[in-house]
Amino acid sequence: MSTKNNGPVVLVHGAWHGGWCWHEVAGKLERLGRRTYAPTLSGLAHRRAGLTRDISADTHVNDVAQLIEALDLQRVTLVLHSYAGLLGPALLERLRSRLVEIAWLEAVISTAGKPMLELTTPEAAERYVKAATTEGEGWWMPPPDAAQFQLPSAQMQQAVASQLTPQPLRSFAEPVTLPQADVTTFPGRYLLASDRDPQPYLKYAAIARAAGWPVLEAPGGHLMMLTNSDAVVDFLI
Repeated sequence: MSTKNNGPVVLVHGAWHGGWCWHEVAGKLERLGRRTYAPTLSGLAHRRAGLTRDISADTHVNDVAQLIEALDLQRVTLVLHSYAGLLGPALLERLRSRLVEIAWLEAVISTAGKPMLELTTPEAAERYVKAATTEGEGWWMPPPDAAQFQLPSAQMQQAVASQLTPQPLRSFAEPVTLPQADVTTFPGRYLLASDRDPQPYLKYAAIARAAGWPVLEAPGGHLMMLTNSDAVVDFLI
């Protein structure tokens, strides 16, 4: 990402999370002079009261796009974490003239027509669907055990667990249906956690390399914005 770009940064969280997870990263970026926005997707975190079976990945694309359009943001660095990578192709198609780069943080890189359940590991997909069936009334997925994020302390694990909220199954089970662009033809970069074993996002880092994007690695696990915010900020600046 060019250091000449002082445009705004839009940070998009992954499944079960909310804008809260970007607090440290956003604060550091703001202190460096970058206007930063961390929207919470429909039905999640403090918007949990609006969780319905109708919320899809298309809904979440519109959440992000409408924020950027309503504020008339230009020269945006769009940052996608985990599930939010699914939204990338549709956001690029709709917002291309407003974006300068898409930064992918431990994120899926989506192929049009594929839902999140096909982009995550088969084991995880089976676990999510089973949990939705047994605990989520068949249409929402309960948050995963925060222990899977290998957070550095019991205190952080408890804090994260207390803020995770259900994710609509439809957002994982159905692909984005809005018009989409090929993200590999647009400027990007990828940040991979170096301390996960196995590392399920290696295949997406390989896609990034094939696209000619810089691929960086740093320790901190999947929730690096919480465990190693300095590395995330360095990646973005």
